Parts: sequence; structure tokens; C-alpha cells
Amino acid sequence: MRSIFLFIAFFIYLISFSQNPVNWNISYNKNTVVFSAEIDSNWHLYAVDVPFPNQGPLPTIVEFKKQKNYLLKGKVYQEKPIIKYDKDFGIDVAYYQNKTNFYQKIRPISDSFKIQGNINYMACDDNQCLALEKIFNLQVNRQD
Repeated sequence: MRSIFLFIAFFIYLISFSQNPVNWNISYNKNTVVFSAEIDSNWHLYAVDVPFPNQGPLPTIVEFKKQKNYLLKGKVYQEKPIIKYDKDFGIDVAYYQNKTNFYQKIRPISDSFKIQGNINYMACDDNQCLALEKIFNLQVNRQD
């Protein structure tokens, strides 16, 4: 009986981690890194700046691996999210449906460099929430 329970628990674990309702595209344009998210229907992706960061769903967090060929200018900024009271979390939440973009301005120090890091984010539908991570690695070769 115990082995059946472990098999079912492992199967649920695999299903939840194989599911990814957000498709990311990371690009570089005019000294700005653009993080484009396409969100599956009936799913929400939470904002970078949320009304209650220590309560409710996890905000989207973009972390950069330290590099010496560019500098970050300011912090990641976002498009205007939907802000709505969520009865499950019991607070106002800031989220996106369908698609959104996040932006990070940088100051290049050389003409060729890598932008590396990860995006930690949470996506929820009416039945579940998934805490996910996207690792990014972008090679930039600027032409003057």
C-alpha cells in the first residue's frame, strides 16, 4: 500500500513540474533587455511589483548573473498589471493574463557580452499555483 501511495505522489510531482503555463522570450534592443511572457489561457502570471510582497502569490523576480561587460540601470520595470482582490489569497494581487513584458535597462561597457540569469515566478489558474524558474542566457553583439 505504501509503494502505491509513493508512486501516486511521485506521478503528481512529475505532472506539476512538467507543466509550464508561461512561455518566455528574452531579447535585447537598444540597451534594454525585454522579457516577453506568453501566458496560457486561464492562467495568471504575477507582477514584479505586487501590492503585498510578503503575502499572497510570489512576485516575478528577475536576477542577473554579475558581469563586467555591462551595468544594470535601475531595476526591472513592468507593464501595468491587473490589480484585483483575490478571495483565495485574501488580498489585492497584481497579475497579467495572456501576455506581458518586463524590461531592464543596461549600460553596455563592451560591444560583445553575455546576459545571464534567471526568472523566478509564480503562475496560477483556478485550481493550482506553480512556482517556476526560467534560466536565460543571451549573447549580445552590438554593431556600431
